[in-house]
Amino acid sequence: MVEWQLPKLQVAGSNPVSRSKLLFVMGHAPDSADPRNRAQVTVVAAHTRVTGEITGRPPVRIEGALHGKVRVEGMVEVAAGAEVEAEVSGEVVRVAGTVRGNITAVRLVELLASACVTGDIHAPSLHVVEGARLQGRIVMQDAATPSQPAA
Repeated sequence: MVEWQLPKLQVAGSNPVSRSKLLFVMGHAPDSADPRNRAQVTVVAAHTRVTGEITGRPPVRIEGALHGKVRVEGMVEVAAGAEVEAEVSGEVVRVAGTVRGNITAVRLVELLASACVTGDIHAPSLHVVEGARLQGRIVMQDAATPSQPAA
């Protein structure tokens, strides 16, 4: 695994981002030194607060605080100690921290023992570890079945 730390970023009309990290996990390709063969993971580092929307294909790991929306094609991981106030969607969503907002997964939602979720979960499969807390509805449906609004 290779880790790069980006310098502080000045964003117009907001406080500077204290620290950003970008992790690259080595792929299983024969020439894993080739950057084209690496899978990117976007990380919101601990002690970092992000307000806005994260979208894209690569997986996302949230270790800090996020307010807004997360919509990715890959995996979304909310680490223990992370605080997320957002609508979260991804292929797989794994929660060990706190999420206030609805969660939607194409394949699976996992709530680990330290998870605290306030919001609805929409996924074809759900795995809950003893100790996880959930306040909301669970809607389990086939990935191919479109969700129907409640009457």
